[in-house]
Amino acid sequence: MLPEKMGGLPADAPARPAERKAFPNVYEVRPTREAAPLTTEEQKKLETDLTNLREQQKQLANPPPPPPAKKAAVPAKKASAKVAAPAKKTQKDPVVPEQKGPVAAPKMVN
Repeated sequence: MLPEKMGGLPADAPARPAERKAFPNVYEVRPTREAAPLTTEEQKKLETDLTNLREQQKQLANPPPPPPAKKAAVPAKKASAKVAAPAKKTQKDPVVPEQKGPVAAPKMVN
């Protein structure tokens, strides 16, 4: 018996079985299947069932948002007063620092 350092098996390796397993016969004919393949109608039905289940799972995972809550009836005068409040100033153009002098074209980097 060779030591493990010289390419032998480790001491705790399992022993080889007493009998060798037989190799499968390559030339043996395979047994026929008991179940027949699906017909076109059965396949279409299964596809629609799976599609329906997938859509149901999507609905369960991501339910649609609840409808907005109805607010109590507010008189139109009060609602228009809120709308007539002064609007905040908004900046329409983005702030871009001005560049002085000629601007060099960007360099192409490969």
